[in-house]
Amino acid sequence: MDTPELLPPHPRRLPHGDPSLEPSLLPFGDEALDMFLRLERPARPGAPAEGDRYETIGQFYAAIEAGLRGLCDRLGEAEVLSGDPARQVNAGHFEHTAGRMIAVNDLASALAALEEIVEEGEGTSRGAVWDGGPAVHHPDRDEVAHYYRFQELRAGRRYRRGDTPRSGPTGEPVGVDFAGVLPMRPNPKKIADHAPGSPVRAAQEESNRTYCTLLHLLEQAFNGSPGQLAAAVTTM
Repeated sequence: MDTPELLPPHPRRLPHGDPSLEPSLLPFGDEALDMFLRLERPARPGAPAEGDRYETIGQFYAAIEAGLRGLCDRLGEAEVLSGDPARQVNAGHFEHTAGRMIAVNDLASALAALEEIVEEGEGTSRGAVWDGGPAVHHPDRDEVAHYYRFQELRAGRRYRRGDTPRSGPTGEPVGVDFAGVLPMRPNPKKIADHAPGSPVRAAQEESNRTYCTLLHLLEQAFNGSPGQLAAAVTTM
């Protein structure tokens, strides 16, 4: 995860994704929200699994599910899912946030982990606002899936129980001070664009160092040292 080959410049297309899906590095605002909504857009009902040129991330995960099922049918679960269980990240390494951290040891747990990912992004049953768990900071509330969280920011209002994708958010207002966002050049290319010692270059260098540290910790966490996940989250 921390190799230069996985850090191409932006804007860029997602590997195997719809060519029109092109993420950028942007300051927070309307353009960034439009991009997030496009990335997290739920798959339409009955949408096919797509391993290549996928239109939604949910369809890509559906293709992963189909691939896992096919491999296990052909080779057997024990052959496909044969890794050391001690290398798996589990709930004990990630207790301070919403959602479930599922250690993958067989086909059932692999499919449950994929379902959890899709629900957090698109909502339960790919058609509901909620991701199926309580809100991390407000346990009395349901957690809103990522796509609908971005809709809350776009509409300036929270979802509440009883709301649906069709109704939109009808809860209390959400205040977003777009004028308070610091100016940033979209898709910055390299630190050499800014003079040594300038505030912009210093901030960009610090951002690069922190991001590289985050990727290094994630690489360790998912490559045999799951206890590093907490440090990775703190760095993020």
